[in-house]
Amino acid sequence: MELSVDMLPERRQHLQREGLPACNRPTLPGVVSQRACALYGARWMLAAIKDAIHLLHGPVGCAYYSETVRKKRYEVFSTALEEKDIIFGAGAKLATAIREGVRLRPAAAAVIVYTTCAAGLIGEDVTAICRQAEANLGVPVVPVNCPGFCGVSQGDGHEAAVTALLEHFIGRGADGPPLAKSVNILGEFDIQGDLKEIERLLQRLGVEVLCAVSGRATVAGLARARRAGLNLVHCGRTGRRLALEMAERFGIPWRKVSFFGLAETAAALRTIAAFFQCPEKATWVEEEIESAREKASPYLERLAGKRVGLFFGASRMGSMARAFRELGLEVVFCGSQFGCREDYAESRSRLGRETLMVDDAHERELEEFLHRYRPHLLVGGSREQFMAHKLGVPFLVFPQETAPYAGFNGFVNLAREVATFIGAPVWRLAAGSPAPG
Repeated sequence: MELSVDMLPERRQHLQREGLPACNRPTLPGVVSQRACALYGARWMLAAIKDAIHLLHGPVGCAYYSETVRKKRYEVFSTALEEKDIIFGAGAKLATAIREGVRLRPAAAAVIVYTTCAAGLIGEDVTAICRQAEANLGVPVVPVNCPGFCGVSQGDGHEAAVTALLEHFIGRGADGPPLAKSVNILGEFDIQGDLKEIERLLQRLGVEVLCAVSGRATVAGLARARRAGLNLVHCGRTGRRLALEMAERFGIPWRKVSFFGLAETAAALRTIAAFFQCPEKATWVEEEIESAREKASPYLERLAGKRVGLFFGASRMGSMARAFRELGLEVVFCGSQFGCREDYAESRSRLGRETLMVDDAHERELEEFLHRYRPHLLVGGSREQFMAHKLGVPFLVFPQETAPYAGFNGFVNLAREVATFIGAPVWRLAAGSPAPG
């Protein structure tokens, strides 16, 4: 179908109403899109390993940039590269920084060294320096090859982090039989208590969470992860790669699940109970659905028939699209900054045909979508927030900033917040509002 949206010719394949958009391609030169770099992607995956020292080999600005991940601040060390380091090399500076980090944090179980564009450009042999430091200090020193230019988006940094996890953390653990009714959650980012909500539900099934990559992890927990009975993939792209590799290396089966929305949460719990051959443990699920729907009913009445546009990280597109439809909203467009083909295929299976799907949209395109589709709500990262407000469109930040959206309680939280944003009186006063009807 011909799209009527005004766009650059090179961008046409990235917008699709029936099929899947082109993805995993470099952003067009001159177009300012909303992507982050590979370094930030690696931080997104590894920052939550709380008992490791995190050291960036690069300019101090890169450390400042990647200190805050998912709205949380994490301690980061930096080699603070300067001009003379770029000219003459900074291998000795990196070795010194590793020693200083271990001296300052002697209880650390590992050191994670991230490479930046500057370190990559001067050809620093970070792997050899880390290997030597590990031999001298007796602590695992793990290089993560993630200079910003090594990929087209944040997603490539996720891949670099997965490689480091498999080779230096999960692969180090002692072998042994699977631990009974134990799971790893792959690609759960513990936003505003989401992980706690998921763990509470799994506990009712009698299932133990060995490791949550990458919402809450320790070096010891990652080492035990190879003995899980089942891997749960909660983030599509990254979790899927990790699950496939762990299935091949350690024989751990995996299931793709989601804990966003009533139907997805119920399906996930029933799938897990069936895998561990205890379906009777999930008989309470239907009661939880009814309870959540009853609690959310005052909000659902106000949301019926409203329209929403979605634009955020690829991993939640499909499940969140279904959750918004459960709220009674029509998803008029759905997109991501760095989605892969599997992410878009999952989203399309939930949205059906005629919903516009867009990859790596820039501000001009998003503005036109808001004028053309007139959604009652735009959901996205904080970078799109002010544009939406200027156009008089209610905006919900996702990943969220207030309460968990996962599980049955999370669905009620989502319903309440969406109804509050859409119904706020201020939008009747907003100048230039597209006034969706």
